[in-house]
Amino acid sequence: MNDIKFTHDIMQEHEVERYFKIWRESVIRSRLTITVVFLKTANSTQLNENVKDQVTSFLQSKIRKTDLLFQLSDGDHWGIFFLQSSDLEARAFLKRIFAILKAERKFQQIALKASITEIRSNNVIFEELINKNKQMLSGDEQLTWSIAEVKDYCEQPTELVKVSIIEQNAIFRQVLESTLNQINIPYFSLDVKVYEDGYSFLQSDDYKSGHMHLILMNDILPLKNGLEILHILRHMPNEKKFIIYMMSERNSEGAALNAYEGGVDEYIVKPFNLRLLEAKIKRTFTRFWL
Repeated sequence: MNDIKFTHDIMQEHEVERYFKIWRESVIRSRLTITVVFLKTANSTQLNENVKDQVTSFLQSKIRKTDLLFQLSDGDHWGIFFLQSSDLEARAFLKRIFAILKAERKFQQIALKASITEIRSNNVIFEELINKNKQMLSGDEQLTWSIAEVKDYCEQPTELVKVSIIEQNAIFRQVLESTLNQINIPYFSLDVKVYEDGYSFLQSDDYKSGHMHLILMNDILPLKNGLEILHILRHMPNEKKFIIYMMSERNSEGAALNAYEGGVDEYIVKPFNLRLLEAKIKRTFTRFWL
């Protein structure tokens, strides 16, 4: 959907709703941040259709190929969907077009009011989104430029993450389990399970869940070693859901290279600082919402 640009007649409210429903689900599944901007001329009731058409053409000329401009059914509001963009980018866009419009003589009879809504949750109904922003832009028909925000949908939901620790040393396995159970990562909840060998992990079928899955495993394991498990996971259809940390006592470039070429995300040489491991894990999950 990201490559679509509508350069013909501007899309209408009822037409864009079906695209919004697809994008809304991608907020969680693909971690796609959406920001929508709504615009209204401060004196819309006094403007003729020609001026509104000029505003439409101006907006069409300023959006990117990945943005979607549409008009609400009342004919007085415009909306722009910014995919993979935050509210900061949307605010910068508005400040830029406001400055251009203020400098254009043909637009001196208008002033734009705008509202910004950043969407990081799929718990949003299109009609409700429209109504909240129209309400934000209602009233005050004076020639004043303004930018407001609707913050109802910017809170990220908590996502369940499966965590598997595959370690044959019982004491170290327990230490890792305790560390992972105590780690606090905003917007993520960790479900930690431990295995003493690769075979028991594969027999559990827990890795077949659709959840994101963090795996901490030794490279050397009984029955099924770490490299064998790595090969199995990276050849699954949904292999991108796995975040794989490989632990090893082999501090050599060759061993690390083999692990990274096989598909690990982190190669950690034993012994290591548990606080460093915790920092790496936190950084890994932070990147998902940047």
